[in-house]
Amino acid sequence: MKIILLVISCLLIFTIHLEARTPTSDYPFMTADAALASGRSYDYIIVGGGTAGCPLAATLSQHFSVLVLERGGSPYGNPDIENRDRFGKPLQEANNYTSIAQGFVTEDGLLLHRARVLGGATAINAGFYSRASLEYIRNMGWDEKLVNSSYEWVEKQNAFRPNKLSGWASAFKNALLQAQFLPYNGYTVDHVEGTKISASTFDNNGKRHTAADLLQKANPKNIVVLLNATASRILFNSTGGKLKASGVEFLSTVNGQSYKVLLNQFSGRSEVILSAGSLGSPQLLLLSGIGPSEHLKEFNIPVLLNLTSVGKDVQDNP
Repeated sequence: MKIILLVISCLLIFTIHLEARTPTSDYPFMTADAALASGRSYDYIIVGGGTAGCPLAATLSQHFSVLVLERGGSPYGNPDIENRDRFGKPLQEANNYTSIAQGFVTEDGLLLHRARVLGGATAINAGFYSRASLEYIRNMGWDEKLVNSSYEWVEKQNAFRPNKLSGWASAFKNALLQAQFLPYNGYTVDHVEGTKISASTFDNNGKRHTAADLLQKANPKNIVVLLNATASRILFNSTGGKLKASGVEFLSTVNGQSYKVLLNQFSGRSEVILSAGSLGSPQLLLLSGIGPSEHLKEFNIPVLLNLTSVGKDVQDNP
């Protein structure tokens, strides 16, 4: 049986009546002062404050020092992000250097967008929320109980159940059922066969809740979120012929200057974590000298590690 999700966002078709939640809009640990952030070392440096980077940073900050490098700005106070009625406007204004979304055309001629803001794609997408399939989780070798508890943690803050469908939602749901996309599962956030109504990241007031809201759970003493900081390369040390990340070099788009941030040398757990999306993460590896050697040589990038799989086999999420 075909798997059909009712993926028309609540942004467009749901009238939502839910309990309101108000995220913190001004985190004390969020700054655009690159000099301030680069003046210390960290247990973890996360490149990319998006859908995965924000909750990961919040979790790690409970026990470790964390720096998040985000190339965009804050999503808070921007009506083009927060207001459901203005959905799509950032996608229409994606051609300048500081836009919230960055447009590009693929080799196949498809117009796509990358987010350039704290919260990542959750700040510009249609707001549909659903869990992944159990099959996918098992194939990845993940702990199902831990994954489900993580889902619940996110859903308590960012997922909203619609109590009423708009006319468009009802019409679309009925069309799917008449076409025999069965069974009808009602409301559920699980990945199921048939037709379903899922959650939205827009609340009852039409306000968007992004992954940046999950930073409310961060330990403010252990985290720095640096905005307008574009990572340019990963720094490495070579010991005994083995490469080990030691920090990140980045460019501040506030003043145009380049900075370096380093990992804590006295921590046995220190890591640079790439969370810059399916395009940004491999791009940074390539710029750092990790990737197909012939490709790197074309751009005069010194080869640190010939890893032929980097930058290849990108796939859409079905």
